[in-house]
Amino acid sequence: MYYFLNDNMQFSKSGIEQAEINRLTLFKKHHVAAKIVTRVFAMNLHDVLEGANIADADFVNLFDFFCGSQSVKRQRFDLADFEVPADAIKTRKDNQIQVMERGKLIMIIYLRAGTEAVSNVQYFDVNGRTLKMSWWDTRGFKCLEQLFDWDGKIAQEAYFGPDGLIHVEKLHLLNHAGQERITWRVLNYNEQSHTFNGMNELTRYFYDELNQLNDEQNVFICDRTVECAWGLFNMTTSAKKVLHLHNNHVSDAKDIMHSTLNNNYANALNNWAAWDAVISATPEQTKDVEARFGKDIPAFTIPVGYVDNATLKAAPVKFDQRQKDLVVQVARLAPEKQQNHSIEAFVEVHKHFPDAKLELWGYANGDIEKQLHAQVAAAHLEDVVLFKGYTTDVNAVYNRAQLGLLPSRAEGFSLMLLEAQAHGLPMVANDVKYGPSDIIQDHKSGILTTDGDVQQLTKTILELLKNQGQLAQYSAQAYENAKRYSEEAVFKQWQALLDYFKPAKVTA
Repeated sequence: MYYFLNDNMQFSKSGIEQAEINRLTLFKKHHVAAKIVTRVFAMNLHDVLEGANIADADFVNLFDFFCGSQSVKRQRFDLADFEVPADAIKTRKDNQIQVMERGKLIMIIYLRAGTEAVSNVQYFDVNGRTLKMSWWDTRGFKCLEQLFDWDGKIAQEAYFGPDGLIHVEKLHLLNHAGQERITWRVLNYNEQSHTFNGMNELTRYFYDELNQLNDEQNVFICDRTVECAWGLFNMTTSAKKVLHLHNNHVSDAKDIMHSTLNNNYANALNNWAAWDAVISATPEQTKDVEARFGKDIPAFTIPVGYVDNATLKAAPVKFDQRQKDLVVQVARLAPEKQQNHSIEAFVEVHKHFPDAKLELWGYANGDIEKQLHAQVAAAHLEDVVLFKGYTTDVNAVYNRAQLGLLPSRAEGFSLMLLEAQAHGLPMVANDVKYGPSDIIQDHKSGILTTDGDVQQLTKTILELLKNQGQLAQYSAQAYENAKRYSEEAVFKQWQALLDYFKPAKVTA
């Protein structure tokens, strides 16, 4: 069995989550046993899985695992099903129902937006302090209860299974110095209870229990090292451990041999000997990793994504059917993606092409969205630069636009570039480590630019929008270029790793 380790899975997915989903699909198609594994609690997790077309059987969450809630038949738990004291008075406003008894607020019932389904209930004491909060899984059973202390802080959390029993507890305790210490307990598990000092210890135990579900050799591919590596390193049972590098592993791409390590990979790479293999997305990164850390651990080069057969067989979008002068950037709103450079370039682009639009697609990290909105407002481009948010139909964006931008200062491989090329969208991307130069055929299917050179970025956009014929040629070549990353081509690269871990390879 292959386990893909992550921290969480949400509706808004980063490239890493999408890469895992793509990998799962590819493995299943080739009858390779695999599951995505997460450790964060979420009441809507199975709604997320359903939206991503991930079967419950192909996914393991820590809380589902211990609470027995991995596969649960959905049921309704609506406002009408929730019992309140017979003499209580209920007052409703939108999705909140206040419950009063003898003139005192005793609880507030919160409903999920646009439904009658109970989301959570907040209970109050006679002084109006919050006593506890009870939460319902979107599948219809109470899954969490939080108890509060006199200061309004959470003191204890109990995680329930569909059987109504508590299976996991989180205790917020104070040590002798008055500092909070988190203790986890697993209850009613194989007729035993276990206590853990912190989430990392609980994660380690989870991985060990997962590892013992079958007799075959399991391979754990670590996609989120900051959250998952400690538990993996400290497993007490035997398993193969693979580091997957999704981004540049160093802070300064100009000094591969001596630069400080990327914070996301520092702990993982400083424990190099703990790994049984390492995966990079491009030949250049594999070469750089081997140069710095040696060749004692097998290094595999495997793209993080592929173009599915349905996309390759789809009829190309005729270039004259694309929205004229529409430029898009599909990426998290984050400093390293440098949307500020795209906006800066568009100040000049707008002067020459008043009807041109720049659409920024993606969810935001931190307060970067406020900064970008301020930049747009200062340039008076509110009607030209549009913030579109996260979309689950990104292919429609690629099919509609004439030109795509990715002026990042660092990349790992960039699913965005691959997906855009597969939908005939010419790309302008910075030639940074790693990925853009592997995916884009410079001056054939797109153009590679220099990081930090906004003037060059501006000039390139202007020249391409002026030359619609050249853009159309780039679009046609992008469709052809994408064939290099077909399902068959990428799985062939995975096959080298599968062969290396042969005992864990295939199901019947």
